[in-house]
Amino acid sequence: MKNHQNNVELRYGTFLDQMVAFIAPKDLNIIAGRGTRKTTGIVADRSQEVVYDMPRSVLGFAADTFVNAKDKVLPKLVEGWREYLGWREGVHYVLEDRPPSHFDIPYTPIMTYKNTISIFNGCIFKLGSLDQPSGLAGDSIQHLFGDEVKYFDKKVLDIISPALRGHPQVRHSPFYRGTTFTTDLPNISKKNHDWILDNRDLMDMEKIKAAFQAGSILNEINHKIKRAYDLRNTGMLKKYIKQRERWMVKWYKARKDTTFFMMVSSLVNLDILDNGYVMSQLDKLGWEEFKQSVLTFKSKLEEGERFYVGLGEHHYYDDGIVNEIERQTGFQEKITCKSLRYWDPHAPLDIGVDFGKMISMVVAQEQGKYYRCLKNHYTLIPESSAELGKKFREYWSPHINRTVYMYYDRSGNQYESSGRDWASEVRKHIEYDENGKSTGWNVVLMSREQGNIRQSQEHFFIKQVLQETTKGLPILLIDRYQCRELKSSLELSKIVIGVESRTGIKYIKKDKSSESLPVNKLPLQSTNMSDAFKYLMYRKKWTKLVKYEREYLPTGLDGVVG
Repeated sequence: MKNHQNNVELRYGTFLDQMVAFIAPKDLNIIAGRGTRKTTGIVADRSQEVVYDMPRSVLGFAADTFVNAKDKVLPKLVEGWREYLGWREGVHYVLEDRPPSHFDIPYTPIMTYKNTISIFNGCIFKLGSLDQPSGLAGDSIQHLFGDEVKYFDKKVLDIISPALRGHPQVRHSPFYRGTTFTTDLPNISKKNHDWILDNRDLMDMEKIKAAFQAGSILNEINHKIKRAYDLRNTGMLKKYIKQRERWMVKWYKARKDTTFFMMVSSLVNLDILDNGYVMSQLDKLGWEEFKQSVLTFKSKLEEGERFYVGLGEHHYYDDGIVNEIERQTGFQEKITCKSLRYWDPHAPLDIGVDFGKMISMVVAQEQGKYYRCLKNHYTLIPESSAELGKKFREYWSPHINRTVYMYYDRSGNQYESSGRDWASEVRKHIEYDENGKSTGWNVVLMSREQGNIRQSQEHFFIKQVLQETTKGLPILLIDRYQCRELKSSLELSKIVIGVESRTGIKYIKKDKSSESLPVNKLPLQSTNMSDAFKYLMYRKKWTKLVKYEREYLPTGLDGVVG
């Protein structure tokens, strides 16, 4: 909006926004609840400040996966620049293209503009990810940005950190070799990474107070300069400009080598979100998820409550991407299975599918004694089987063996309430494109005569797979980054105790309450994808190897009844 004199733009900023602007530390660590505009606000604002303070520098922007960097992080950053900060594409920045001749050039020669953002003053952002850390690790960057760092493995991030170096021309800046990390609160029960919490111990409060005080005084001086300019008072204008020069030096010195950590709830933005938003989130999320996502309260899932007992770090692999192939893929290009390191193009594919508001698909291959989950796909309503089939066809288009074995919930053969044959629909949309043309894929439905899989059976069987104690069962491997939703779903699944109404006998169930969350929260916060995994794994040739025994219920769960 504009003020009454129509000569200055005013923007709303929370006290968090103001603190970050006044302190402007070298290293910024923010944990904030939903609705606090972390990317479009804090990161977009700070990235502009870094750009103006270190012209012609090379800046890194990392996400957990390259797909998320391109599809989620980058659009939000650009939205913040465009909608709130006045930057225009083609004028202030250019996406992955050689910049116009009037743009300044970086100190470091740029060999390719794939996956970059060029800025008018010669700065350039290089997009990278932790699933292929060598992309940024081999560069020389002057500041690193990371969004949703609860998904960042600290060991992998440490591979990138040595890239923070270079160019004495910008060493004057307090942002030089700094970092900007934002996220909502890491949830240990979902195996989020919580190393950002350790960074609060790096904060020197006396230095932060000094930087804040200098920044506040500098802000007041800027207001005085503005008033003197409006009143055309040349004497006062010169006086305040000299004051600003002195305090700018003090502010820069105070900010050198500072680390600022802050954790806030969504209530920091209550003036914009209003009480209705908060109450609606409570109704939608339930108390436990509301505490975590809105109020920023920690939660923890104890080991005995886990449904997938035995699931550990050794079941995940980090090197599933061929970096050279994925780096050659631009923002607007589709990534395909060609970038998968462990994909066998000559072997058939297995897919496990679960139906509902979220249709979940896990794609895997048998590779000797290993069973490797290579990729997961999903759709959310109003998207359905047609969109899921298209996602599969596009991603797996280079695959040579066109046979797919599909495992699914037996109700997928016929959803009685809707009269839809979901399984045949998915098969149709893989075998034929949207124009009815054959794609060459042959989908074999593997669950036609399958009986109902009790959750207690699933729990016992998958435990044998994960604990690797039964001869003949495969060794499970899951791509940490390409199966991000599967990983989260498996790790958040909890046990509840069911009671037979007729006999009173207690038995193990999977807590499915998360499947009632708002649709956009289902991919990472529900058990949906774990059900697709269940259908994928629970097949006769493996289940017959398991000798089922009576299981003792986990202690401490007697009062947890589903």
